[in-house]
Amino acid sequence: MSYRENISLTDNWRFRVDPDGIGLHNHWYADKLDSAREVKIPHTWNVEDGLEEYRGTAWYSYHLSVPSELEGKLLRLQFDAVYRDATVWLNGIRVGEHKYSGYTPFIIDITEAVQPGNHNILTVSVNNENSDQALPMSNSFDWADDGGIIRGVSLIITGATAIDYAKIIAKPEFEEASMTASRGTISGQIKLWDNGLPCDLLPTVHVNILYEDKLIASEAYPVHIENGCFDINEITIDQIKLWHFDHPHLYTLQLMLETDGTFTDELLIDVGFREITTEGSRLLLNREPVRLMGVEWMPGSNPHIGMAETVDDFIRTLEQIKNANCVITRFHWQQDSKLLDWCDRNGLLVQEEIPHWQQPDEPGDALLPVALQHAEAMITRHFNHPCIYAWGIGNEVNGQSEQTVAYMNKLKTHIERMDNTRFINYVSNSIHTVPSKDATGIGDLLMWNDYIGTWHGELDESEVIGRINAAYPDKPLTVAEYGLCEPAFEGGDPRRIQILKQKTEEYRKHEQIAALIFFSLNDYRTQMGEEGTGRLRQRVHGTTDVYGNPKPSYQALREIGSPITVKAERAQESEAIRLTLTVRNDIPSYSVSSYILKVMMAGSEWQSLFIPSLSPGEQWTIEWSEQGAARADDIYYEICRPTGFKVIEGSL
Repeated sequence: MSYRENISLTDNWRFRVDPDGIGLHNHWYADKLDSAREVKIPHTWNVEDGLEEYRGTAWYSYHLSVPSELEGKLLRLQFDAVYRDATVWLNGIRVGEHKYSGYTPFIIDITEAVQPGNHNILTVSVNNENSDQALPMSNSFDWADDGGIIRGVSLIITGATAIDYAKIIAKPEFEEASMTASRGTISGQIKLWDNGLPCDLLPTVHVNILYEDKLIASEAYPVHIENGCFDINEITIDQIKLWHFDHPHLYTLQLMLETDGTFTDELLIDVGFREITTEGSRLLLNREPVRLMGVEWMPGSNPHIGMAETVDDFIRTLEQIKNANCVITRFHWQQDSKLLDWCDRNGLLVQEEIPHWQQPDEPGDALLPVALQHAEAMITRHFNHPCIYAWGIGNEVNGQSEQTVAYMNKLKTHIERMDNTRFINYVSNSIHTVPSKDATGIGDLLMWNDYIGTWHGELDESEVIGRINAAYPDKPLTVAEYGLCEPAFEGGDPRRIQILKQKTEEYRKHEQIAALIFFSLNDYRTQMGEEGTGRLRQRVHGTTDVYGNPKPSYQALREIGSPITVKAERAQESEAIRLTLTVRNDIPSYSVSSYILKVMMAGSEWQSLFIPSLSPGEQWTIEWSEQGAARADDIYYEICRPTGFKVIEGSL
């Protein structure tokens, strides 16, 4: 039985733009907008004919049905994202607003304004005009500024005492000098929804922990509340399975809130036991030194969909990332929790970022409250995702400025109070100038957007990397962007492939470089793009086009990212087919286990074999007899990860 009802509000919304700014004066907030056209949420107007360049106010209206019996109920509306400034009314009553942050979720209590039945009018005004108070700031940012209710909306119904959010820590306990963890602990904090809980009604929390739908631990205890929060006592779990991008094991926490003998709320949270740390200049995942290959995707780029992507839409692109052998990524702005759910389940490491993007050039204290608003919403709502290994605090402002360094230091200190379990990083495009004074140095990882040869001019890349290493000998370096941007620079996809190959080969020589994130997976829609107009304005920067169609560079990325190389040959001393698999020991570099080799010969079915666990640099050879009339070009092979994503394929 569930004590929380979550109702998705998707269909039958009404929508109209307000270019003359008359909606507020004419009381549209109390209007059903029946004459307006019908749309489906998520929605953006900036991919529609005639509205592609519209930046201003628009209105949405929805007929909201609620249960007829409301006594003792708490009703909340959750908006997963509205770009950008939103004001919400219910039955003509202004119930809340959300400003300066178009990609973070927000929740509004509507209990006092709602009426039983289906006669409630929910109205939302949205404005996507440029702003010097919001992040991203003004019109400086390099992605689409699509306005609208761009992510889901839901009605949450619980008892009067309910959970706002929970921050759960799943910590593996490693044996000394070992990469194995036989047990782990789960602890955390629950924040109650602040609706005036009577001081004499102390709730009891019931914690059930499940793995693969089987109950493995259960605790129940009364809680002491302080500032609306209470701690979950440490719970020990034996024989844990670690979360890894190839083995994304998840545990489910069922949190049930009991108040005065009645269950009032329930929250299900997936967590993963994993440890991501540094040791000198090495990056360690679950105590194993790793060097990772990744790519960045710019969401909202399909001209028919824009930022109003559904779960199915972004799953198609996330599968492209994993099929390209990329296991790490970053996002310039906050993403949908459903997207992060997929990354949890399928193994994709994510850095999620506050969208400081090039502006202001030298951020100062006046902007700090907005940045902290972003950070708090991002961290409280996304804390439990094991896929998130780092929070990003900015991208390509003036990293050589003392004021920027001071600001990022201050912001990092605040964020550490919100989450001291993850890396906090600033992404720089200037560390190659004077490495020792750059703002990325305050981060837990060095993050460098490297455009030597294009935006950064002609420099000796090896010499630059050497200077960075000398300035920060005890910090791993991530190349957070590299690639080719057209039409700003010429050469097309052949040059993109050349840059990908040449730079990757150089990076592989430098052991301090722990991860590469190619930019970008896709050509992307952007309001500052150099090619196209309207909803087709874009930057041609990707290994796929804006519709997701692969270019030759996608296959090059996939081959470079493979953790395994294969040598296929016919043995000279016999007619046997011999496959020799070698695990890379540069970039990427990590152990492989439970990978599957599939082989098919002419006229036969696929044969599947488990590849033994192999460490970087190790080889494994297997042979097959030719068997009858099978010809050399009729033998096919492919290797798959434990998660099913294909690593490499070929024929002989």
